[in-house]
Amino acid sequence: MSHTAILAELSPARRRMAFYILLTGALMPSLNTFIVTIALPAIRDALDASDSETNLIIAGYSSAYAVCLVTGGRLGDLFGRRLVFLFGMAGFTLTSLACGLAPNSLTLVIARIFQGVTGAMIAPAVLAALRALFSGEEIPWALNIYGTGIGVAVAGGQLLGGVLIAADIGGLGWRVAFLINVPIGIMLIGLALALVPESGGSEKPRLDIYGVLLLSAALGALVVGLSIGRGQGWSPFVLGMIAASPLLLALFFAYEKRIAREGGMPLLDPALLRIGTFRRGLVVAMLLFFTSPFYLFFSLYLQAGLGEGALAAGLAVLPYGVANIIGPMMATRAGPRLRRWLFGLGMGVQVLAYAGVGLCAATQTGGVLLFLALFVGGFSQGVAIPEMINLILGDVPAKDTGLAAGAMNSTLQIGSAISVAAIGSLFFTVLGDGASAAAYGHALGIAMAAICVALIAALLLGLRNQARR
Repeated sequence: MSHTAILAELSPARRRMAFYILLTGALMPSLNTFIVTIALPAIRDALDASDSETNLIIAGYSSAYAVCLVTGGRLGDLFGRRLVFLFGMAGFTLTSLACGLAPNSLTLVIARIFQGVTGAMIAPAVLAALRALFSGEEIPWALNIYGTGIGVAVAGGQLLGGVLIAADIGGLGWRVAFLINVPIGIMLIGLALALVPESGGSEKPRLDIYGVLLLSAALGALVVGLSIGRGQGWSPFVLGMIAASPLLLALFFAYEKRIAREGGMPLLDPALLRIGTFRRGLVVAMLLFFTSPFYLFFSLYLQAGLGEGALAAGLAVLPYGVANIIGPMMATRAGPRLRRWLFGLGMGVQVLAYAGVGLCAATQTGGVLLFLALFVGGFSQGVAIPEMINLILGDVPAKDTGLAAGAMNSTLQIGSAISVAAIGSLFFTVLGDGASAAAYGHALGIAMAAICVALIAALLLGLRNQARR
């Protein structure tokens, strides 16, 4: 159905209902990430997962999700967004069932990878369908709702994970963190069939399958190598995998240039990388998402180190999530003269807040000091991110904004996958055989120091990017 036909034939209420259905589906992959983060200590104990498998349960999902995001959006353009959303939701529901029934950690890692692939088919649908469902004056409203939904996923995902694990529904324990997706997925499939109009399908982009495979191989070699390296004693095979990653990445970029020269549709258009602010901005985005291990290892510190329950762990990180919603809301109200300072200010304060969390962990300090460090960390990140996005996309031509935004979102997830694998290896190396609160606190403190180094690099590069605009 064309944009004009949708606006003419469907009532505003029906179009908003379709948007809410797509939005709920698009938030499920992100929400599931935060739920699983809280459930991970229980998963680790129940399945006797190794340190590398613990990393890969998170990083494998993020890697697959990152690489397939752009392709998921293009599948919607090719075959229709509702159809791809339905297939993605069906796949996500089935892989969630497989995760929930996994008999061992290896099966769970494999199921999580496929869950990431299917999640990448769902996520692009809501933004891609915006211009089909709404007129120009309605789009800002929809984008605000979308942004709020992302914030709620961050703030509420870990709390929901804590509630689900603590409730131990049907004696399922950690498995309910995945199985909860099954009834929701079935419901959304039924609602989408009844209420979401088809859009897209008129464009005929060719899929860059070989680009996806090369990027998957490059990212997979690095993430898997970093995840299993410690357990394998950094064997020649592991080091060879890590060394192969930049070579595969170079092949990926060479192939993308060839596809562009031949008039094809590359996964990452080389023309975009010639825009200096965009190219440097992608590096900033990747480094900014090196904060991802914080959620995982803070949860392990609380549960495995301090002996807190899953619900207490979910509540402990709630100040960060709530502040992460408030930050962007405050940032959007800043005037133009103040806004240019928000990135540097937000990133600088975030470094201090993360250092504070690390110090609190290393000294087993809780209470008001930890609450303030978490709240300030979430708020400052929320302040910095909108300006970071503006810096990345500000010089991109309007016709390429969608493709650039897809590349940016993929880069964020790549940063998440790499950092979980790399900083996770550091965390477990420092932890060693320690099982006390002091051992977990020390390991988390070192991990937070590594995150701060990445954030300082992001800050310096971002300020340079800002100065060159």
